[in-house]
Amino acid sequence: MNLHGFSALIIQAHGKAIGLDADLLLPDKVWYQRACQSVGVTFRNSSEFGEVMRVAKSGPSDDQLVLERLLEMNNPIALRFERLIRDESRLDFDDLLRHGRRILQVEAVREIYRGHFEVVLVDEVQDLSWDQYQLVKAISSGRASYAGDPAQGIYAFAGAEPDRIFQDIRSTAAQVTELNECHRSSPAVIRAINVVARRMGSTELECASPERFPGGGLVATVRSQDPDDESVIIVNNARRLLEQDPSLSIGIIVRRGTRLDSVRRRLDEAGVIYEDWTAPTHVAAVVELMVRNVTEAEGSSLDQSAQIQELQTLCLRSLEDWDIDLTGEVIAACEAMTEQVRRGLTLRQAVQTCKRAGDIDAPVSPGVHLLNAHVGKGQEFDWVLVMGMEEGLVPDFRATEATAQEEELRTLHVMLTRAKFGLAITAANMQFTQYGSRPVKLSPWWEEVAASATESWT
Repeated sequence: MNLHGFSALIIQAHGKAIGLDADLLLPDKVWYQRACQSVGVTFRNSSEFGEVMRVAKSGPSDDQLVLERLLEMNNPIALRFERLIRDESRLDFDDLLRHGRRILQVEAVREIYRGHFEVVLVDEVQDLSWDQYQLVKAISSGRASYAGDPAQGIYAFAGAEPDRIFQDIRSTAAQVTELNECHRSSPAVIRAINVVARRMGSTELECASPERFPGGGLVATVRSQDPDDESVIIVNNARRLLEQDPSLSIGIIVRRGTRLDSVRRRLDEAGVIYEDWTAPTHVAAVVELMVRNVTEAEGSSLDQSAQIQELQTLCLRSLEDWDIDLTGEVIAACEAMTEQVRRGLTLRQAVQTCKRAGDIDAPVSPGVHLLNAHVGKGQEFDWVLVMGMEEGLVPDFRATEATAQEEELRTLHVMLTRAKFGLAITAANMQFTQYGSRPVKLSPWWEEVAASATESWT
């Protein structure tokens, strides 16, 4: 499981060991987003708010220490949020980690888990916060193996500290194995990836099996006048690739989700079926639960709203209480169902618009997939089209400090490394904003990556 889920489990099982109320409510992402909005968290202040809350709730801190830190930092929004969740007897995601660490300081509890787990395997270690890392150390007693890539660390905004954690692992590990063979990507794609790796001072990759890629793969560039023009080129080429080979998977990846709006319209106009990974109804495990329970939910009432509420109840009943991620996905998906029903669909029709994965453990099916960099992390596609390599998008306009720029470069690295055979990068001369269209410059990394291209698409 992930470490928030693990923390939720031990809070439920052993919270009394540190005096926690058994009636405390666990967080889910829909509730968290609404709570943030209700106290005044916006797009512009969300980063500062998140950092204040993480600092206040870092380490195995009790409630009094958290409040003292918040008062000292004097962030009114953070204080309102903390008072809100305490009034509602709720925990937020940072509370899970701090209370998990507090509980594992109790020797009797810690020894239960050290005795239970023979070894602990941690994947994507570059995404861990320091508190998550300390949870692992508490239960593993030195019997842990870590796998990760500093070049893929793109969650600093959520508290990840890859540099600090890799340094600690290297100082204590009995063995360190460096990996540089890529078993995913073609030689052409790897050449583009290595451009970014060199700029980061990261490990350059070698293709493990070049014979798997006839012709060595392909990297294309796409220059367009504006996002509408760009979407025409992208959709036409996606259709061309699928006509040549319907079994292909094509990932269209953006740094910011709004860049996909034009692509969605063009795909709809062209009648191209696609999977939108940014939609809450995309999660395969959630869709399976909804399909399984929709008949019973329909029979529970003639009122559509009541049917959706019953569907949510039935789906949640199948989950463990500590599975907060899937719980949040179910709630978000049922909210999306509510919107579909408002547009005139029945509940069954709304469920049928969701993704239906034949194999939950193999979510990438043939066809077109729309996603952003963070959703796509860990996935792979035959073709990847990275859109919007312009200043303000890649890197994001909010990345003004050197550390933020470095994370933006790692985000680009993540997007490029999703590709198996072919890769395309796009850039427009104009961007659409709420104030109208405006000219933009190329990403500072465009020229270097584009120099590895084997062809240009128009």
